[in-house]
Amino acid sequence: MNPLNFDPTCAEVQQNPYPFYRRLRDEAPVYYIGALNAYALTRYEDCRQTFLHPERYSAKDFITQAFGDLDPVPEVPSIIALDPPAHTPLRKLAGQGFLPSVMRNLEPKIHTIVNGLIDELLARGREFDFVNDFAAYVPVSVTAELIGVAQSQRENFKIWTSDLLNAANRASLAPAEVARIRLSVAALRRYLESVIEDRRRAPTDDFISHLVRAEEDGDMLSTIQVLSLAVLTHFGGSETPSHLISSALLALFENPAARAALQQNPALSANLIDETLRYWSPVNLVFQTAIQPIDLHGVQIPEGAYVLAYIASANRDERRFPAPDTFDLQRDTHGHLSFAHGAHYCPGAALGKRLAGIAIETVLARLPQLRRLEPTTQWLPSLWVRGAQTLRVAY
Repeated sequence: MNPLNFDPTCAEVQQNPYPFYRRLRDEAPVYYIGALNAYALTRYEDCRQTFLHPERYSAKDFITQAFGDLDPVPEVPSIIALDPPAHTPLRKLAGQGFLPSVMRNLEPKIHTIVNGLIDELLARGREFDFVNDFAAYVPVSVTAELIGVAQSQRENFKIWTSDLLNAANRASLAPAEVARIRLSVAALRRYLESVIEDRRRAPTDDFISHLVRAEEDGDMLSTIQVLSLAVLTHFGGSETPSHLISSALLALFENPAARAALQQNPALSANLIDETLRYWSPVNLVFQTAIQPIDLHGVQIPEGAYVLAYIASANRDERRFPAPDTFDLQRDTHGHLSFAHGAHYCPGAALGKRLAGIAIETVLARLPQLRRLEPTTQWLPSLWVRGAQTLRVAY
């Protein structure tokens, strides 16, 4: 057997990491990645424990790693980079932006957005790129509705979104591109500040209005905290749901029996989305920091070391999910870690799953003969996310 050498910057790993994950889980569940100067955890229970024990694994460096000096709101720590107990009151206040009434009001708009995108595709011809012509536009359009972006600013919002997401790749970008992204991120901030001010003057029943009005035990969110939450919601709600939508369709192409079952019973879309989340988690890993020395599986993780909880591996751990490399529409997916766990469980998880479900249900209903045009999938060259670069289809 070849020596175990796991380098997630390698193209072979990025295209198909799952055999590497299996070997890591069996042979080296705590593995030092020299290229990243970080320790990888790959077993389900070890990854789950990182979310439950902030006294050992801290989220404090998450935003620094994601945005660096391109952070749109550096004045306050983002909720995703706070640990309990400081995280707890802010999380309670933030949760009021995702009240059931907000989600109910949003669902008809999701249907309108999805159908409108399909109408545009039908007007163009019989072939299109499902990833870049459809899946990429659904979440950013829904997030724009959630935040309350004016129609006149939707095209700018898409550009700002793309640039914010690209900030995570700043180390590989030319200085001129980084400078352009810096200006774009600043424009996004100015626009969101104007939306927040508008909602303070004239609140509605949208996400920003609920954050502005949120109150818990006498505490309310400051304008800068609302801005930070809006940026994080925008960031988290724009890229990974698009990968979830395209991966769900890929799973149906690769599993004809599941596709037939779903076309007979669209309610199975919820099963499809959860199994896709488990099978092809849109997020490969969660970045954390050891705030005390940790002894795990005979490996000493020093204080201050970076720890990568590989949730994409945890979701394929046979210790938790039987036959994990099989896509099973009837599987009990309870406990998958694609939305994290515990205090940092994604507050927008229900919205992300529902918008992906509506997108797939509508595509199958309106384009029942949809087929892929290329037999293989080229995945994004990314350490962080799992998503197809393209998916050429015809109907």
